[in-house]
Amino acid sequence: MLEKLPHKNLFYFGFIVVFIFIGLSYWQLTRYQEDKQIIDSIDSKENINEITVSDLNDANNKYEEFTKIQLTENIDNIEQVRTWYLRSRVHNGENGYHLISLYRTNLEEYFLINNGWVPLNTNADKTFLYKNPFFRGRLLNYDIQGVGQDDIPDSEYLFRIDKSFIESETGVILPEFYIVLIDDCGSGVECVNLEEPYDAPHLSYAFQWAFFALCLTIVVLRRNNLITWKK
Repeated sequence: MLEKLPHKNLFYFGFIVVFIFIGLSYWQLTRYQEDKQIIDSIDSKENINEITVSDLNDANNKYEEFTKIQLTENIDNIEQVRTWYLRSRVHNGENGYHLISLYRTNLEEYFLINNGWVPLNTNADKTFLYKNPFFRGRLLNYDIQGVGQDDIPDSEYLFRIDKSFIESETGVILPEFYIVLIDDCGSGVECVNLEEPYDAPHLSYAFQWAFFALCLTIVVLRRNNLITWKK
């Protein structure tokens, strides 16, 4: 039957593109659902849990991502080990970096902090640890390294907060989560607003790709006389 179509090449090629559009629509819809779940999860975790670094490193802890915490360690028992800049982070339309810090306690336990956003060409105060005894923030899962964005050893820049890379780079063992600060983030550093994240138009894009798929389907079917308009 398909061999008798007047524009069978258009039929084959057109429906390949239609399936691509449907896939893009589905991808944007799932991104929208993921963003909504993240916001709902953040909103449901407003109570502050006072914990120690030992609690954070305990394999049996029952904390979840986005749990709001405050470290209760004595500031005199913590030292900063190393810092990195997390590349290409946009805040209010302006390019910059996130300041990432690795800390060690006197018990040789390590934890990782995302202090917040730093604009390009601005020198952040990397020693803010000694002015901030609270470390109030939320627990976040580590990132997964993307294809073509391998981090470079001995660099002060990162593409992702990748647990395995940082552990291999520093020779330390990190807890299950890292902490992103939500206030008192440092001199020259702006806190990351997890409660009001960038609202990407994923749902609009989902409808857009679905509309393109529908229009192209109608065109292909019409050109091959598989549907006709009644006069």
